[in-house]
Amino acid sequence: MCGIFGYVGNRNAGNMIVSGLKRLEYRGYDSWGVAVVTKDKLNSSKIDVMKKVGAIGDLEDIKDFPESNIGVGHTRWATHGGVNYVNAHPHYASDKSFVLAQNGIVENYQELKEELKKLGYKFETETDTEIIVHLIEEKLKTTQKFKEAVRLAFLELKGRNTIIALSTVDHRIVAVRNGSPLVVGVGDDEYFFASDTLSFLDKTNKAIFINDREMIEYKEGKIKLFNVETSEEIDFKVKTLDEKQTEISKEGFDHYMIKEIVEQKHTIKEASVYSEEELKPLVDQIKKSKTVYTVGAGTAYFAASQTAFFLRKISGVKAVELKAYEMDSYKNLFTKDDLVIAFSQSGETADTIEALELAKSKGAKIASLVNMVGSTTSRMSDFSYFCRSGPEICVASTKAFTAKQAWGLLLAGSIVGKHSQMQKKIHSSANKLEGYFTDELFAQIKTLSKKLVEKEHFFVLGRGQNFNIALEAALKVKEITYKHFEGFAAGELKHGVIALVDKGTPVFIISSDDEDLENMLSASAQVKARGAWVIGVGQSNNDLFDDFIPTIQSEGIDALTNVIPFQLISYFMALELGNDPDKPRNLAKSVTVK
Repeated sequence: MCGIFGYVGNRNAGNMIVSGLKRLEYRGYDSWGVAVVTKDKLNSSKIDVMKKVGAIGDLEDIKDFPESNIGVGHTRWATHGGVNYVNAHPHYASDKSFVLAQNGIVENYQELKEELKKLGYKFETETDTEIIVHLIEEKLKTTQKFKEAVRLAFLELKGRNTIIALSTVDHRIVAVRNGSPLVVGVGDDEYFFASDTLSFLDKTNKAIFINDREMIEYKEGKIKLFNVETSEEIDFKVKTLDEKQTEISKEGFDHYMIKEIVEQKHTIKEASVYSEEELKPLVDQIKKSKTVYTVGAGTAYFAASQTAFFLRKISGVKAVELKAYEMDSYKNLFTKDDLVIAFSQSGETADTIEALELAKSKGAKIASLVNMVGSTTSRMSDFSYFCRSGPEICVASTKAFTAKQAWGLLLAGSIVGKHSQMQKKIHSSANKLEGYFTDELFAQIKTLSKKLVEKEHFFVLGRGQNFNIALEAALKVKEITYKHFEGFAAGELKHGVIALVDKGTPVFIISSDDEDLENMLSASAQVKARGAWVIGVGQSNNDLFDDFIPTIQSEGIDALTNVIPFQLISYFMALELGNDPDKPRNLAKSVTVK
């Protein structure tokens, strides 16, 4: 889960690359690096590299870096090798004639490393990327063409990888994609090679989307696209993105996380503005499908699971939720009569893409809901929809989760001919959030969070529409606080979960005013009898609750916004613990490797 950014044009490449990497930082922030082609004292071309450990800096960090019009950069989220200067990208060739950066994992790196060692190559890093560098060096012994050496080396790699190489020869850039994303922004006499459009959307809205097994080369002012298998040149299309140029800013908030939590009063509406006509193709496909599968990973899986619940509960559709990384066990069940709906914030989640490839191979139709326009998931879908939430920079997803729920509710309502009624309910809930985010609410949750940080184990119970909310709530607090927080179905309480409850154990009860309220209050009584600290989250307080956090009245769709108190709890607990809520340890937002 790394970010690649290359630039060639008439502006300072170092500045352009740092600017692009800052917009890719959500993909990884262990370390970063920039490489540019310059001239030495004899006017020969050379490559200067600067690498640093930690979060991406700003232009001040490269003020003494040589100016150039061409270069590449990388932000890293470590998978092979520790977080240090040596392992940071880009990596030099032995003679420093080229550098290379990678996003992905070389699955056969051990085998390739042993072969290269036998050929006399020495390894200075712990990364699988260095293997690619030496493979290219080896291929250059038999072909003098840099592009061909890169192509031949890439063909030996197994796994999902995208690489970008910068050479002193002809000042060229060669980039190849297989699995991990690659897109080229097209400006006025300038090109941006990147992992996603967000990185250059403030510079241009024109882009070339590179497909798997394709290689693009910049040389002498021109770009060409090739089939990596055959080396044949192929045509490419420059697309104009309909997404607005987007500035990434905290807009006065202390962190992106709290900004994105508050933005939900707008983003929930945006996700549900689809007209009945726009949803009709998917609705028609659902009605003629034997089974509808919803799939995702992490927070997106809980959104997928929630949509399956809505489809079953509201629409009477046979809908089954699946974890993307466990799809292989279902491969014999998919048929041409099935529909798979994929959920992903980035649209580049490796597990989800592989799941869709599997379903597609069985003839199933594919639909998707993603937040990133032009992503791999959306481009491989028969029916593509977008969250319209704007950039979500905090690694932990908040507004994209509720946006997916809003879309799922609208879809379920549309199937039974209640599109406008459901849309009004969703928009009514969003409007109520305008008055929900008050200083009083924030003060209450801050006070509660100061008490919660003293505890190590937490539980949250949900039922019916709130079961997946309990799971997402637990994940959110785990991601940001690093505390042990588990979500359970309230019905599981007597089947083993209650053994975990001890005196003073915080147990959150999500209690909507619906048909499950009585059972949730019964669960509250049971854990209270074991000495639990019972914290109610819902529309109505109860004597069983030691503490209570109110949520908004949502006309039977309470699950849409019931997760918000937990988002706030995770944020304020993180601040109490001294954690950075935007950049939790060990996590990256776009999980493009398995």
